[in-house]
Amino acid sequence: MARQEIPFTKSELEKLPPAPKGKRVLFYDARVPHLALRVSDKGVKSFVVYKWVENRPVRRTIGKFPETSVEQARNAALEINVALRHGTDPLDARRLQREELSLGELYGLYFQQYLQERSTNPKESMANFKRNFSDWWPRKLSTIKKIDVQTRVNKLAEGGHYHRANRAHDDLRAVFSWGIKKDLFDKDNPAIGIDRFKMQSRERFIGPDEFKAFMESLASEKNEKLRSFLYMCLFTGARQANVLAMRWNELDLDLGIWRIPKTKNGDSQTIPLTRFAMEVLEVRRENEKEKSAWVFPGTGETGHLVEPKTVWRRIIKRAGLSNLRMHDLRRTLGSYMAMTNQSLHIIGRALGHRSATSTQVYARLANDPVRQGMEKAQREMLSAAGMLDSKVVPLSGKRSKKLRNSDESID
Repeated sequence: MARQEIPFTKSELEKLPPAPKGKRVLFYDARVPHLALRVSDKGVKSFVVYKWVENRPVRRTIGKFPETSVEQARNAALEINVALRHGTDPLDARRLQREELSLGELYGLYFQQYLQERSTNPKESMANFKRNFSDWWPRKLSTIKKIDVQTRVNKLAEGGHYHRANRAHDDLRAVFSWGIKKDLFDKDNPAIGIDRFKMQSRERFIGPDEFKAFMESLASEKNEKLRSFLYMCLFTGARQANVLAMRWNELDLDLGIWRIPKTKNGDSQTIPLTRFAMEVLEVRRENEKEKSAWVFPGTGETGHLVEPKTVWRRIIKRAGLSNLRMHDLRRTLGSYMAMTNQSLHIIGRALGHRSATSTQVYARLANDPVRQGMEKAQREMLSAAGMLDSKVVPLSGKRSKKLRNSDESID
């Protein structure tokens, strides 16, 4: 059939009859090259672009008439013609966008293929992510821009919740990075280059003047399982999640070691068990009537104990302490190791720190070796001056004035 070319107007297109039964007919626009109206045997009319590109036919549907106007069809056809001439296709791009993953879909894959096997508490991680980004769940990945991420991080930080904002940013950046690595997203990570909130390292631990009250309150706790759990947090310095999930088969009570298969860093860790920790475990074994794989079994979905917040609040209230968290038990062990002149390397080994930066917070407590070195040097100085056995006091009165005048005369 010869090519049929007509000037596209609404009235002209409305007049066109249905195609013969079982056929479809093309009518080309007289103004815009390659723009055609396809008419079916049922009278359905659709705008299309039909042209040959590199010896192959390319057909792109724009939309149905009259829902799509002649002017809209012409504009779309011009855009498609230019794009095809430059080797791109906007309709293909729109199709790819329709097929693009949403944030919720990407997170689902990230959770199943990565996080579930590597996180110490994957369900809690998912709950936190949803709490921070649930309204973005259906959004296509490419619609999430850097300014959206910055705005959300700033919003989460309102009221001083800087830690939550930074953690949410870390989580989102990790999800996008994983998606890019797995070729599930082919654009830049919108969570890179975001302004974060400067955090001051938490330094709270149980001080020497507080320890007696804390230990008395802990010892008076009637629930042996919860009491033993808190003792183990203190005596091992392990992260709370690892102590909660401690298994009997991870413990070698003959050698006095606990091998944690996977820590927060994704590494395994071997912790020496002191005699105090061993005593707690002996009591725990004697009091646990039912055999369980867990040292601290629970009745929930995990099978082990979950964070005993109510008991913790009761213990610190009874001890008269404030601003003390369960995680501070781990920091307490590290702090007392520093105060007893243990090196930062040893402290880092005990707490399972991957980098020295994490251990640096304890340097402020490790001043005794420095003080001892300074005093040794000063003893040498005073010995050289014949003053080692003298009482060294600041100069005052006429003598100090005379000495100052003497110093000024030297200049």
